[in-house]
Amino acid sequence: MVEARNEHCGGREINRKERNPTLDISYKELERFVAVLERGGLAEASKVLGITQQALGRSITKLEQIVGVKLVNRGQGSQTTPTIYGDAFLQYARSQLNGIELAVHHVQALQGARAGKVAIGIGEICDIGVVAAAVRHFHHQRPDVEISLLEDYSETLLNQLIEGELDFVLGAIGPAEASPRGVVSEFLYSLNDIVVARAQHPAVKLKRPTLKDLQPYTWLVARRRPSDWQIIREAFIAEGLDPPTKIIRTDAAMVGAQLMLSDDFLFMISPAMATRSYDGITHPMLKRVRVGQPTTTRRAGLMTVRGRRLSPAATALMDDIRLLLRAGGPPGEPSGS
Repeated sequence: MVEARNEHCGGREINRKERNPTLDISYKELERFVAVLERGGLAEASKVLGITQQALGRSITKLEQIVGVKLVNRGQGSQTTPTIYGDAFLQYARSQLNGIELAVHHVQALQGARAGKVAIGIGEICDIGVVAAAVRHFHHQRPDVEISLLEDYSETLLNQLIEGELDFVLGAIGPAEASPRGVVSEFLYSLNDIVVARAQHPAVKLKRPTLKDLQPYTWLVARRRPSDWQIIREAFIAEGLDPPTKIIRTDAAMVGAQLMLSDDFLFMISPAMATRSYDGITHPMLKRVRVGQPTTTRRAGLMTVRGRRLSPAATALMDDIRLLLRAGGPPGEPSGS
């Protein structure tokens, strides 16, 4: 016969048998579970965590017993893959770990925003000069705060914001009805995409190029933004022209930059992204092709998660970014040849 034990919780008696078994899941077990799947096996994960494979395997087994389902498939050579349950559990495990880490850093940051960590996402529409100036000023004022910067397309950064990996995102915001649930957007400025090419491109040298002049060329398009290709094709169709058919889809920024500099490709891009330099030269490496179409308007803003309280340090960095943007206005664009 199992003895029912009573415990006190906040002045209230609870029955031991009624206790939720998931409360027995520890930070250590979640950390080990995530490491096993991210590293693809017990051997690699055990090296990172500094424990034996046997101890790691016992932690996974214990976690599976608590949850009540198999989370990890064990293969040959200690290789692991998530089951359908493990794949679903993984995102919540990461969120819990991030939440605990954020809680610790938030408590540390209460020392006057001079400790802890800040992680921000920087989207393709951002003026990196403003971001760099804000980070530099913030670091000089609070040198003990650890700053993490992640640059990517805004859609990707939003997922990491929701999962708790980022404090806030400075990037492209969509209509309110299209925003992910729980994400709060603060509009800052808007920019229209432009068409760019290398300085030697024949279309750059034309004073008044038309879409017909652009028909023979290949377009680079962001792989994560298939709608951009549709916008480009529709601009040609609206002019009664055959739409372009030659395309290279890429999200590799450095490779894409080399492609643009090495051949006569075209790219519809945010002016903020077009002015970025990858070789340390201050003047833009890409030049604007002086056509009004194709284009699309992108709205830049700060994005946070509703109900998630920002640390004082994160709030201070957001304030620095706002002040610099107001002082300097939205980013410019590359000039023609």
